[in-house]
Amino acid sequence: MKKILSVSVILLLLVVAYSSCKKKTTTNTTKDNIIVDIGYGDTTTLPSTVTMFLPSLVDVNLIDNPVQVDTFATKVDEFIGPYGFTKDQIIKVNLKELKIRIEDPGTTQYFNFVKDTTPVSIKIFVDSFGGTTPKMVAFKNSVPRDLQELVLDVSADDIKDYFRSEYMKVMIAFCIKKNESLSSTAKFRFNFTFTVTAAP
Repeated sequence: MKKILSVSVILLLLVVAYSSCKKKTTTNTTKDNIIVDIGYGDTTTLPSTVTMFLPSLVDVNLIDNPVQVDTFATKVDEFIGPYGFTKDQIIKVNLKELKIRIEDPGTTQYFNFVKDTTPVSIKIFVDSFGGTTPKMVAFKNSVPRDLQELVLDVSADDIKDYFRSEYMKVMIAFCIKKNESLSSTAKFRFNFTFTVTAAP
């Protein structure tokens, strides 16, 4: 009788141990998404379609007519290689930060040529190279005078399709304020930070 009871206890313990092991192997089978911040910066000039109006005798409304200021190779594979995932694993890309700084050697140039309009003074768009569906990713509702650097408000929209394309172009739109000038040597430094989310 003791022998039968001992065997029963052992069998019961084995069943409990097996079921416990089985539960452990089926939990935590998925890893968290990979989230990294990737920076990109470039210096460019405003296109002649904008500077031709500076200085202007009247306000010039370009807020609804974005013009291209940059096209850059996103080099996705090069950017993400160190983080251990591939382009196919990217599930979301958001613009985290955008700063624009005027770099004009020898003179002092400000963003005074941008008219402070309502509701938006300046807009930044991205699109794939050759694309026709630009998406607004950043904007500024107010541009105070005598600033050389703007920190724009950014959109929460997912731009992974543009980021994953071989090239992505950047466009700008704003109103030009009358009687304000812009140096022909003025350079504009765009500093982007993208938050990239990828599946493990």
